[in-house]
This record gives sequence, structure tokens and C-alpha cells, in this order.
Amino acid sequence: MKKIFLLDDEVQVREGIKNSIDWKKEGFIYCGDASDGEIALPLVEKYQPEIVITDIKMPFMDGLEFSRILREKMPAVKIIILSGHDEFEYAREAMRVQITEYCLKPISANELLKILHKVSHQIDQERLAKNHLTELQNLASQSKSITKETYLNDLCQGIYSPSEAINKATHLGIDLVSSYYYILIMEAKDAFEIDSINWIIEQYSCLQFKENPKEIIFIMKGESKARLEHEARLLREKILAIREQNIESPLIFGFGKVQSRIQGIAVSFLEAEEEKNYHKIIHKHKQIDNDQDVSANHEVFLSNRNELVEFLKNGDFGSITDFSNRYTLFLQGGNNTAPFFIYYSLLDFTITVKQYIKETGMEDSVLMQEINTIEMRAGWIREYSEVNRYITEMLQTVFKSAIQSGGSYSPVIHKAMDYIQSHFHDTQLSLQSIANRVNVSPSYFSHMFSQETGQTLVEYITNIRMEHAKRLLKSTNEKTYEIAQKVGYNDSHYFCNLFKKLTGMTTRQFKLRG
Repeated sequence: MKKIFLLDDEVQVREGIKNSIDWKKEGFIYCGDASDGEIALPLVEKYQPEIVITDIKMPFMDGLEFSRILREKMPAVKIIILSGHDEFEYAREAMRVQITEYCLKPISANELLKILHKVSHQIDQERLAKNHLTELQNLASQSKSITKETYLNDLCQGIYSPSEAINKATHLGIDLVSSYYYILIMEAKDAFEIDSINWIIEQYSCLQFKENPKEIIFIMKGESKARLEHEARLLREKILAIREQNIESPLIFGFGKVQSRIQGIAVSFLEAEEEKNYHKIIHKHKQIDNDQDVSANHEVFLSNRNELVEFLKNGDFGSITDFSNRYTLFLQGGNNTAPFFIYYSLLDFTITVKQYIKETGMEDSVLMQEINTIEMRAGWIREYSEVNRYITEMLQTVFKSAIQSGGSYSPVIHKAMDYIQSHFHDTQLSLQSIANRVNVSPSYFSHMFSQETGQTLVEYITNIRMEHAKRLLKSTNEKTYEIAQKVGYNDSHYFCNLFKKLTGMTTRQFKLRG
């Protein structure tokens, strides 16, 4: 029920209104009255009525002055003016004060009730609208949170250029900008355990998001590379100490290296993901002694993994036997001949090969069936000679597939180059769109393109666009801005500056020379 407060300097009027209506029956509470605005103000603040009925002409403080003060103090209160003055100036002043209703005396109880029910309905509608707005704001806040998670995940995947990343972060209210970054990934047995590591957010400068309920990713930030590297070492020691206290369900984690610039976040993320997967495999298959053996050879595994990827990229079929012998050399001594250790070594090798196949676009049903057939033997291998045979056979299978696909570049790069040749005029052409086309991550594709072509993707696209621009300058009379648009530049000024930087001539000089 809504509370009513009445102001009128005539006692008879106040008593008449108070006693002529069954307030409770009509859904109201008559909470009080006063003879003027000065007396009414503290009472209104005390009783907090939804509706105030006031006369205009009163001593000390009239109804309009009272309404102006009340509107400032309690803007939600609805004010009904009861006046014996049918004058334009009074009505106009009431409009300025945003009076809800302006009624002339005398007024019957029925007429007043109609007005009160009308105002009551208005209050109800405003409350519903306010509640709806609050719900929408809550949904928007949740949506923003979801958008933040998506943005940070995309950032770790290398989706954005630096300017896009900064603009998006600003829009989402995320404090992204820093001189250096590194990634920490932590995975727990259940969501409760992952929620228990909020101390990282409290003690360190970082951003965080959840990849899933059991995995949390931290983007650690800092202005000094040396300080961040020191921080990462201390944080690793702290996490290891926590893990030692909970051997049954330890935290699985991975650190990326400290990287400068925003684009380094994706690189650090890949490194952290690799280390996390390494620890995950150890935990899954470990026996205490064998775990120590694997951990002791961590650097060897990492070095072998890098050498394997390099051989897959630049090696040849005739060198496979020699490479296999070098790759497996560390398995010939000490405890490294234990069945678990051999199995782990083959597992690490196979995962690396499959990842390379996937990222280079070589993944097809025939090749993967052959790889899977070979992989089935891994769990039964016990002797060094069998290990060497397994690795040699798998590498031969991969290289045969690559030879059959032909070309000096990998299939992914060929596909990307074809796409660029047919879309260089598109102003929206970007690392992201090209990587999507060839179905690999932007950060990996950028590195792969540079490795295979000897130039960056931007340099390659720019050279193609400039060669087309040169042909158009020589063979047509089109204006510079038209040529700029035809080769993929919306900004003709930027195009002209870039053209001069690369050719040493302005577009006009080039055209006259040609």
C-alpha cells in the first residue's frame, strides 16, 4: 500500500479529506498531515510517503516552494496540487516543478480517489520499468563479463592486432596496456579448487579468465622484464609448494616466457599451454621414480621437440634415419630405458608430429589413419631398436604425404598465397582473415609464413599491392585515390606515403617516368 501525506493550512480541509476516505480499503495509508511546508518537510522525510497532496496558499512556506524543495530531496515522490486558484501563473509554475496532478478546489472524495488511483498506477508502472531496467543492466553486466572472457581468450589466440586489442580493451574497461607480459595457466581437478587460487589476482598485477570451470588463465603484466622473470620464478616455487601439500589432486600448471608487446601474449600462451600439457601427461602416467626421471630430462625433451619441429619443416626424406638416431640417443643410457619412460618419449614425439600436421594443414583422413595405425604400437614397445623403427616409420609417412602434395612451400602457405592473390584489393584483408582461411592460429601462421618465405605477411601483401599499383599507374589514367582503393587502401594519403617509401618516388613521378 502507498502512503499519503497531506498539506493544507485549513484544519477543516485536512480533517475532511482524512475522514472522507476509507484509506486501507482503497489501498492507501494516510501517514500524516501538516499546516504548512516548513512543518511538513521533516515529517515527509520521516514517513517517506509515495504521494503528497498539498495546497498552494499556505503561511511560512507555500505549496509551490515546498514542492520545489521536495522535488530536490525526494524526486520519486508524486505531488498533487489542490488549489483554489484557477490562474495560469500557478499552473505554469506547477509544471516547472514537475507536479504530477493540478486540481481545483473544491474536490469530492470520489474525484480525489480517482486521481490517487491514477497516480498509484503511474507509480506501479514506473517501478516495473525501473525493475526491468535493472534486470537489463544486470544482463548487460553479465554479457560484458562474458564478452571480457571471450576477448581475453581471443587475445591469447593472437586474434587482434595491437591497435584492435587496445581499442577493444578500452571499450570493455580492461586495463591491458603494459610493457611486458607472460602467461600462467592453471588446471585443477574440480572448479572448487580452481576458485581457491584467487590470491594470485590479489597479490599480482594481472588479468584472468576461465577457459573452462577447471582451468584458469592469467595474463601477468609488468613494466620490467627482469622483475617479471623474477616474479615468475617465485610464483612457480609457490605453486610447487602448494602442489606438494596436495599430492592426490595436484594443480597442473604451465608458464610462458616473458614477452614484450601485446602480440607476445599469444606466443607466451602457446609456451604455457605446452608446459601445462607436459605436466598433465606426467601426472596422468606417473610412477614416483619414473616421474623423477622424466622431470630430470625436461630440458632434453624440450630440445628434442624443437629439433623435431625444425626437421619436419626443413628436413628431407633421405635424412630421416640419421635424425631418428640423433633424436633417440638419450634413451640408450641410465634409467631412460624404463618402459614408462620409453612410452612417454613416444607419446611426446607423436603429439608433436600430430600438432605439426594439424597446424600445417596436412591433416587428411588417409594420412591420419596411417599415423594412428603406427601409434597403436607405442604402448607395446620395450626395446630401443623398436623405438627407432617407430620414429623412422612415422617420419617417413609424414614426408611421403608432403612430397605427394608437392611444391616448395607447405600446403598452408600455398593456400594462403592463392587467397592473398585473389583478395589483395580487399581493405579488410588481415592476418586473422587469412589464418581463418587456412584454418590455423594467427600467431602460428605468422611465424610459419615468415619462416618459409623469408618475409613477413605484411611485407608480402604490401609488395603485391604495390606491383598492381605500378601497373595501374602505367596503364591507366585513374586518379591516385582510385588506384589506392583498387589495391586495398582506403586512405590514399597513407598509400602515397607507403608508395614513396618503397619506390623512392611519388606516384606522379613514377607515372611520368613510365
